Amino acid sequence: MTTDASARQWILLLSLTALLLSVAVISQVLSRYASAYLAAPREVAAFLDAVDSTIAENESYDLDITKIQRLEDKLRLSRLLRDIQKGGDALREDVNLLMVGEDDSRLRTGARLLWASKRAELQEKVRQLDLLRMRFLVVQMGIIAGIATEAATAKKKKKHAATAAAAAAAAFSTPINDLEKSDMAFSEPRPGFLPRSLTDSIKARPPLRRLTTQAIGHQNSVEVPHRMGWAGVVQELQKSPLLHKRHASIEMSMAQAS
Repeated sequence: MTTDASARQWILLLSLTALLLSVAVISQVLSRYASAYLAAPREVAAFLDAVDSTIAENESYDLDITKIQRLEDKLRLSRLLRDIQKGGDALREDVNLLMVGEDDSRLRTGARLLWASKRAELQEKVRQLDLLRMRFLVVQMGIIAGIATEAATAKKKKKHAATAAAAAAAAFSTPINDLEKSDMAFSEPRPGFLPRSLTDSIKARPPLRRLTTQAIGHQNSVEVPHRMGWAGVVQELQKSPLLHKRHASIEMSMAQAS
C-alpha cells in the first residue's frame, strides 16, 4: 500500500511540474503574440515603406546601368537588378496578402493574430533583398573603380608619350641649331678681329682698276685679277707699307734682344 501511495504522489508531482512548465511556455508564446498583435500596424507600415523604397531604388539602379559603356559589366548589373526586382515583387505580394485591401493599410484579423510568425517571414525576405542591394552596389563600385583606373593609366601613358616625343624633338633640333650657329660663326667674321690700323689702311687704298693700252694696228689688254674673299684681304695686307714697317720694327727689336 505504501508503494502505491508513493507512486501516486510522484505522478501527481510530475504532472503538476509539467503543467507549470506548459503554462510558462504558453504564457511566453501568448505574450510574444500579444506584443506582436499590438505592434503589427506600426511594423506593417515599415514593411510598406521598404517596398516603396525598393521600387524607387530600382529606378535609380536602372539609370546607373545605362551609364555603363562596357557590355559585359552592363549584363552583370542587369542580372543583379532583375534579382532585386523579383525580391521586391515577392515582398510586395506577401504584404498585400496580409492587407484588407490594396488601398487599405490595415491587417486582416487572422494575419494580425499570427503577426509574430508572419513578421519573421517578411523580415527574412527583407534581409535577402538588402543582401542583393549590397551585392549590386559592390559590383557597381568595382566597375566604376576599374573604369577610373583605366582612364588614369591611359592619361599617364599619353602624358609619357608626349614627354618622350618632346624630348626626342629637342634632341634632334639641338645639334642642328648648334651646327647652324657654328657655320654662321665661321662664315661671318667677328667685328674687331683685325687691328684698327690695318683696317684703316685697307680702306684708304684705292680699288683695283683695269688698265688698257692701245697701239696702232693691235690692242693689248693687261688685267689685274680682283681677288675675292679672305685671300684678297691677306694679299692686300701683305702689300701694306704699315705692315712692312711693323715687321721691320719687330725684327730690329729681336736683333737688339739677341
